[in-house]
Parts: sequence; structure tokens; C-alpha cells
Amino acid sequence: MSSLIVFFPIIGLAFVTLVGEEEGFIDFIYWALFIHILLGIIFVISSYTLGMNSFVHPMYDKGLPFLHAAKGLTTTVQAFGTLIIAWFLIFYWKKDEAKSKFVDRVAYVFVLFGLLLTFNRNSFLIYYVILFFKHKRIFWLSVLAGLALFIYFFEFINKLIFNLTTLTSRADLLQAFRIAFFEQTDWLGYLIGHGNNIVDESISKGTYYSTGYIENGTSVLLFTYGFLGYFAYLVSVFVFAVLFWTKGKVFYAAMFFYIFIIAQQFTHEFYSTTIYILLAVFLLIFNQYPKFEGKAYIFPPVK
Repeated sequence: MSSLIVFFPIIGLAFVTLVGEEEGFIDFIYWALFIHILLGIIFVISSYTLGMNSFVHPMYDKGLPFLHAAKGLTTTVQAFGTLIIAWFLIFYWKKDEAKSKFVDRVAYVFVLFGLLLTFNRNSFLIYYVILFFKHKRIFWLSVLAGLALFIYFFEFINKLIFNLTTLTSRADLLQAFRIAFFEQTDWLGYLIGHGNNIVDESISKGTYYSTGYIENGTSVLLFTYGFLGYFAYLVSVFVFAVLFWTKGKVFYAAMFFYIFIIAQQFTHEFYSTTIYILLAVFLLIFNQYPKFEGKAYIFPPVK
């Protein structure tokens, strides 16, 4: 019952390794992401003026069909939000290195607008982590303003942000995983996983949503690669976060840990290119800082 899709992360990590060594790519990715985000904004505006298009997501699932969430050229709102977060990471690197210019600050406004148009809770939370580190005054003011707006627009915000129906649906989506992994897995499955990221239909069809798709990051890693695979993932995330911390880059260490551990509890993109573009951005930023003991890169460059 194995699937070739489980090898996709190998291709993704190969891409990350090669791109991460090309220091000049950081500006290329920065402006390429900006163009993509700008297109996403245009698609949303055109969906209101010219009619619905396939690059936006009407929010029927949250009871707000009049809101169109930006997807850009990706397949999901979450994936588009990941690319926006990648842009913000490069922006703050440029700002810290005194490389940002007026045009970057103008671009920031557009990208922030693009983030708002995703209406994606996960992306909003990641951005709030950025605010906590980079704009503490704005962070606390936004918290107070958010509380006031929540009280005034309680019903609307409750549907958009604190929609318990969608949270419950995520738990129901894990029902097939819980049955397949914790009730019907042998010791080998616990150790190295099932080699597949989709629960078999014979199990999933008896669940509430009748789907074997696993949306939670921890769950998909456990089911697909077992406890050994998940342990390797945890170690890798911890080590890379510590490497940022040892360079004195607490912001990037915290962002990396939050995105790849905490944020993955609400979704996962392990089989999407967007998460590897984000990972490449982290590696590009890492390689911009002074090296350890004269070593050129975290990975040796290809000659």
C-alpha cells in the first residue's frame, strides 16, 4: 500500500540544499515571491469585479461566501500564506542588514495586504509571532485593538477566526488516522510507518468525512514514516533552530521552530513545493551570516 509520493521530500530537500548555497538567489526569490503575491491580490480584486476565478477561494466553509481568499498560483490559501511568510523573512533579513530601501517598504504594504486577503488563521498567527519579535509595540497595540474589534464585531470575527465548526472538522478528519495508526498498526508500522500518506479507503469510508486525507503535520509524519521518521524530523528541526540560535539569530530560531513544529499541528505542506521554498529561504538567510570555524556552508557547495 506504499506510495511514491512519500519520496517527494527527498526531491524537496535536494532543491533546498542546492538553492541554499546560491547566495545571490535570495534577492531573486524575494522579488519573484513579490510578483506572485501581487498577482494573488489582483486575482482577488478581479474576482469581485470580473467574476469568480480559480485563483481565489470563496469562503463557503466558514459561512462567509462573500469573502474571497487569495490562493495565488498555489492550490490552497495555506500554501499562498507560506510564500508570504517567506517574503517577510527575507524582508526582515534585509532590514537587519541595512539593505532595505524605500521600494521594500512600499512592497511590504502590498504583501501585508496579500496576507490579510488569505483570511488564513495559521498565516495570521505566524505573522503575529513576527510582530512579537520585530514590532513589540505594534504587537501589543494590535492585541488591544483586536480585543476591542472582537467585542464589537463578535459574530463576524467568530465565524472567520474562531470558527469551531472548522476546528471540529479538523478533529473529525483525523478519525481515520487514529483508527489506522493507533488501533490497526503492528510494531513495524509504528517503527517505520505505512509508506503512504493516505489512510486506506476500507478504514476511511466508515468515518464521518469518509476521507483518508491526513491534515495534521504530526499525524501525517507518524502515519507515513513512523516514530523513527518523526524522531528524525524533530531532531532536524531542533538542530537547525539551535544553529540559528548559536549565531545569535533568536528571531529566526523561534520562527523556524514555530513554523515546523507548532504551525504543522493545524495543517501540513510536506508534499507541496511551497514548504521547500520557505525552507530554502531559511537556509539562504542562514548562509548569509558568519560561518562556523571557517566552514563555508552548512552543506558543501557543488563544484
